Amino acid sequence: MTNRVKHEMDKIEIPSELSDRSRKGVSKASVEMKKRRRLNLTGIGIAAALFLSFGAFLLLGGTYLNDAGDGQQAFIGKEGEGVVIPAIKLPKRNTADMDMIGLIVYNGKIYTQTNSQLKPEVAKTLVGEKLGVTKGNIDEWSSQKSYAEELASTISHADVYAVKGYDRDFRIMIYNERDGNTRAEFYENLNGITINSGVDLFGKLKIVDHVSSAYWRTSDEWYNSIDNFKPITDTVVLNAFLEELDYAKPMLRGPNGAVLDDLRSDGGSRELTVVLQDGSSVRLELLEGGYIVYGAMDVYFKMDEAVFSDLWSQLHIDY
Repeated sequence: MTNRVKHEMDKIEIPSELSDRSRKGVSKASVEMKKRRRLNLTGIGIAAALFLSFGAFLLLGGTYLNDAGDGQQAFIGKEGEGVVIPAIKLPKRNTADMDMIGLIVYNGKIYTQTNSQLKPEVAKTLVGEKLGVTKGNIDEWSSQKSYAEELASTISHADVYAVKGYDRDFRIMIYNERDGNTRAEFYENLNGITINSGVDLFGKLKIVDHVSSAYWRTSDEWYNSIDNFKPITDTVVLNAFLEELDYAKPMLRGPNGAVLDDLRSDGGSRELTVVLQDGSSVRLELLEGGYIVYGAMDVYFKMDEAVFSDLWSQLHIDY
């Protein structure tokens, strides 16, 4: 978050007549932003740098920085063209004061840290063709020229591979074994694409017909890193929900950010984790009313409410 944005936020006063629930909601929103920034900054234990302001990305609705330093947002294409997420363009000016997330440059595309995970003990089974070794050559002071190099990255030297069963234009992975420890992580290309329906994202994640188990937790537990996971046992309802993801309607996150925050503040948010048979897992945020969020994309999805409600009704909170 830039100093200017922080200064403006600091000037906002919370009216005394706000209810306790509203106060709690404001606090949660703050915690959520800090938590997501922390996760992306430390996902593999090192400082990682992508020249877009990740704090502003979450707060202002996905503003990318182009090479002039101007804002560039996802937008609705022409009729029938869906939601367009522009390719990330990197600025030429100094970016030492910006927030940062991890990235790898491969085949002319930028792959960033993802909201999907994999268990280290099964990661080796997903290792495909070796693509090279990250250069670890990008930091806050790197020039534009650094990004033109194949496998330029913000992470220290790591072996990069294709992922078995997944399109390398969408997903790659790092994998290393050292001193008995496994370092494995997905990176995904979620920019420079058009989303017409949920299948353009969820189809690439290969969820349908590949589910091993699924569990959920409340937004409070998620925000506070409380591992109180509850299993989803009705596989018929779960599978119907997962199949319907392919038909979910994409929506711009920026103009609707306040609506999503209100739902979170009112306790209308759940984290759903779907564990796949290959050992990977996909984390989704479900918001009451039929909304689904995947990571920090500038697009979220609206699902048919009848199908969504069948699953939502199982995510009870017992007090």
